[in-house]
Amino acid sequence: MKKIALVGSGTSAIGFLMRFSQNSHKNITIDCFEQGKDLQERIQSNDVIKGFGGAGTFSDGKLSLSPEIGGDICDMIGMKKYEEYIDDVVHLWTRGKKVEKANITDERVKQLELGFRQNNLLLRLSDFYHIGTDLLQEILKEIKLDLNGKSDMIRFHFNQFFDFDTIDEYDYVVIASGRYDNKSSKEIQKLLHRFDIDYKENKIDIGIRYEVPSEITDWLTDLLYEFKVLGYSETEEIVRTFCVNPKGYVVGEGGKDFSLVNGHSYLNRKSKNTNFAILVTQRFTEPFKDAYVYGSTLSVLANKLAGTGKILVQRYGDFISGRRTTERRLQKGFLSPTLETASPGDLNLILPRRIANSIEHFIEQMSKVITGINNPDNLLYGIEAKFYSTKPVFNEPFKLGKENVYLIGDASGYTRGIVQATMSGIYIADVIASKL
Repeated sequence: MKKIALVGSGTSAIGFLMRFSQNSHKNITIDCFEQGKDLQERIQSNDVIKGFGGAGTFSDGKLSLSPEIGGDICDMIGMKKYEEYIDDVVHLWTRGKKVEKANITDERVKQLELGFRQNNLLLRLSDFYHIGTDLLQEILKEIKLDLNGKSDMIRFHFNQFFDFDTIDEYDYVVIASGRYDNKSSKEIQKLLHRFDIDYKENKIDIGIRYEVPSEITDWLTDLLYEFKVLGYSETEEIVRTFCVNPKGYVVGEGGKDFSLVNGHSYLNRKSKNTNFAILVTQRFTEPFKDAYVYGSTLSVLANKLAGTGKILVQRYGDFISGRRTTERRLQKGFLSPTLETASPGDLNLILPRRIANSIEHFIEQMSKVITGINNPDNLLYGIEAKFYSTKPVFNEPFKLGKENVYLIGDASGYTRGIVQATMSGIYIADVIASKL
């Protein structure tokens, strides 16, 4: 009897389990350890970070099909494998259901690209599917039902943290713990040291979630659904949009130690606003290089100013004027926040000057293409932060040294989206199956 330990039950873990369960492997058991809750309990408690499905599949459900978006998995498995797996990934997460799709072949897209280029911005295009937060949860229920039917092979252990000291008790260990859990991250660091594996410190993206009247961006989102715009600040830092939610809702994500802001959009529930993140990439070298500490410290400070568990909101006009948004100023504006519990305040007290200036510069550049994107009543919520894992130097894709231990999904540092995380799980399922 061969034993496999799977750490986590998020996107990459689901890719691994669904692929592995497609074939009948006799005398194999997979113990899946998830420190969060089972799906139904997770939905009821609205835990958007941990539990079956992970953080990625409890968000807006966007599938970007370009290998240039959502990670660097082609550095691991190559373009040929990427093209081989992409249809399987799409089928897994859409299951033949009706979803929204971008139209990047429209002639207007070329003119749009030119407009951004002329203002020193890059519009990154990709074939794209939008599942929606509501439909994605229904798909997760179907996936979980399929996996429950494989109980002779797959055993789930919810609300249980994997004991990394038991690694040697398993024939294979697949770590799919994502990038949010600092506890698992520390255990992964110990493994890298134990196996004498070098790694590269990764980056962090810090910024805000921006909310505008949907009329301002409808012409753009109706064409592309999600616009991915990239530029450089005056200090030559990368600034980009992320996770556009047409007619969506701004939401708070409560973690163990701090809360962050995010955005959702639904297939069957629409608001009058559109929201998206504006993120500034930060890298650290010497003497300080702990990106997690940097981002979490800013997040904790933002929560303290907003009130425990709350998110700060500020009018753009107040942000660029350096004054605090008050409840009176917020109510006078033409835009009503979709996150009704957000606390009016001043993000200038949180964001370092370079990041705040970069965000302002980026919005003003975009306003030359998207009229009204810099209206003073538009809203900034903060903070939003995207944490990344360290990138181990793998001799074989996702494999830690000579051991039968694999690090997949966002925990590997090489993926940061649903498509590529799922693909890493599928790939390692094939690798292990070929050895059995």
